[in-house]
Amino acid sequence: MVEYINQLRTRGMNPREAAKEGAELRLRPVMMTMLVATLGLVPAALSHDIGSDSQRPFAIVIVGGLIVELFVSLVLLPSLYVFWARPGDTLPAPELGFFGEGEHVD
Repeated sequence: MVEYINQLRTRGMNPREAAKEGAELRLRPVMMTMLVATLGLVPAALSHDIGSDSQRPFAIVIVGGLIVELFVSLVLLPSLYVFWARPGDTLPAPELGFFGEGEHVD
């Protein structure tokens, strides 16, 4: 996400807009990963059958970690980027082949 934010800044966006765009771009993949894993682990997390004594704690920890990861990657990381980004930062050169929305090569 930081690489994408840097690429947007190289194209002229300010840090706040670039961080917002980067977080919006990563929202769907992170949410889908979290939802698939969480829904798959719900039966193990709620189970009280034989053998669930070892599976339930693992499932609860994994689901909790995914929820924390969602917060960190979509809220905390862009916020910290905006906090530390300065207008005079040295950014990497724009990559060849990086096209914005609606841009293409014929």
